[in-house]
Amino acid sequence: MKRWTRLIALALVLLMALLPAAQAESFVSYPLGSTAGDFSVTAQDGKQLTLSELLMDRDMVLLHFWSSSDESLAELACVQEAYAAYAGQVEVIALTSDGNASIADVKARLDLTFPMAKDDNMLAFTFLALTTPASVVIDRNGQVCYAGSGALGSAEAYARLFDAFVGEGYDQSRVLNSVPSMKPNIPMATADKLAEALNAPGSALAFTNPMDVYTWPMIPAEEEGRLCVMSTNQGADDMASAVYTMVEAKAGDALQITFKTSTEAASDLLTLSVNGETVKRFGGEKAWMTYAYPFTADGVYEIALMYVKDALGSEGGDVVYVDEVALLSGDAAAEAVAANPVYPAADAAALTLMNADAKQIVFDDPTFALLSLFGLADYYIVPGGEAQVLATLPAGADPEGAFFINYYDGSESGLVPAMTEDGYVFRTQLDSMETTGFPYTNLSLYPAADCAVVDVKTIVCFASEENANAFVEQMPLYGYAVDGWRYADGSTAASSALPGEGVDRIAHYTLTFIDQQGEFVPGVTVSVCDDDVCEIKTSTEDGMIEFTSQPCAWQVHVVKAPEGCTFEADKVWVLDPEGGETIIAIERAIPEEIE
Repeated sequence: MKRWTRLIALALVLLMALLPAAQAESFVSYPLGSTAGDFSVTAQDGKQLTLSELLMDRDMVLLHFWSSSDESLAELACVQEAYAAYAGQVEVIALTSDGNASIADVKARLDLTFPMAKDDNMLAFTFLALTTPASVVIDRNGQVCYAGSGALGSAEAYARLFDAFVGEGYDQSRVLNSVPSMKPNIPMATADKLAEALNAPGSALAFTNPMDVYTWPMIPAEEEGRLCVMSTNQGADDMASAVYTMVEAKAGDALQITFKTSTEAASDLLTLSVNGETVKRFGGEKAWMTYAYPFTADGVYEIALMYVKDALGSEGGDVVYVDEVALLSGDAAAEAVAANPVYPAADAAALTLMNADAKQIVFDDPTFALLSLFGLADYYIVPGGEAQVLATLPAGADPEGAFFINYYDGSESGLVPAMTEDGYVFRTQLDSMETTGFPYTNLSLYPAADCAVVDVKTIVCFASEENANAFVEQMPLYGYAVDGWRYADGSTAASSALPGEGVDRIAHYTLTFIDQQGEFVPGVTVSVCDDDVCEIKTSTEDGMIEFTSQPCAWQVHVVKAPEGCTFEADKVWVLDPEGGETIIAIERAIPEEIE
């Protein structure tokens, strides 16, 4: 889920950079995992649909964003088939902003029975559904629990998605990064067997397996001579395995659990939840250990022990074990809480570069291009080809749920293995034009798995001034422009990239699309590729595509032309690295003259 969250966060930053200032100031978004605000839409038949009212008698609402493309229309038929099977449990609202789409025609032609509406309120942007088709699930608690881009391809896939949120056993929100792949095929354990495996001596807590159909049970097992319970969702992506209990506690009591984990640190985690709120996470390779959760008020508490795993890799045994769960009081509770892991705490979450010879730089970025690429980042020249950074978290933050991303090698690391007295230390080599052919390395600290985009801490490192210059010169290649850079302390760079420098390394390309009568052809879509990247571009009303980049023998393929036009599908136009104009012929059907 964390990787999907990063992509959504980047899309949000880009959207915010593109919106006019007044709109950006008032822009509200509901990314995956957030609670959706109430909203209303007016359906094509005139009926007013309000989220809060729908959730009074529906288990979930699916917002399905569609267009007039063949793929999107086929997907609507799949949604309809699944919707018909879940009548009364699921509400679907199909939204479109496609000016070419006639809702009435599509509804009649596909025999659709769910509400459809124009997306006049820009809900696609609000829920970050930036392509079509796309689907967003809001569960009965009002939480955004699924946000998928692209076609699921079948009614059966939508049925599996609906199944994850409907039914009597669903109470705690389940956030999914993908459509569930399978239902549990492990038999539930009896309450007696769970109590035998989990109760500490003298304890008499009652335990149950999950009730809903998509949470896997924890079942009795033997591990290293201990009778315990183990998770069963190995290989079941984006799924959880759980065991539950109810605890009547007094202020000063503590719930102590004994456990071990063999998982992907900071990603696949054993979570302890109290009354639906996650209060502690553990992951990575951990031998048997204990943790005690202190109760601060008298009450009855629902406790969930759950192994939650993502879809993007597994490490170790992909399993957790829980040996004993006990309610402690008095001195025993105080001693157990005092024995909890202690983590270094700072005033705030931060990522600090520790290289003594590093110097901070500032880019002249009038169009906020860097904001759209890196978010709120700091930039440094870091000589020597290596960087050392210190990550810190404030008191009370859980480092087990935080992670560090090193884009030099693409690795994601948990914080706890890198723990020191002052924080969490990471070392990395740096990209450079001389070594990897890439001028920078960005490093990011996510203080929590579900943190907001503005809370991510990022440092962008350049191995030398020359690499910072190369970065500025490459920006037009990706459709951005940065005027230059300077040192933050006001000192002068030996070869800082100021406006106007490096122009001789930039080429300007023009593609002109003309039909057999010499008329310009708008709306032609091409792919422009080098050995590493491809970009999709479309000709303007003047029949032109213009772009600027480093000199390159770009390869151009026509992939789509307007209705009534034909083109050489297999032909490749190779552009002159020095730039200039290239004429591309498009055959256009000419209407017969009326006599």
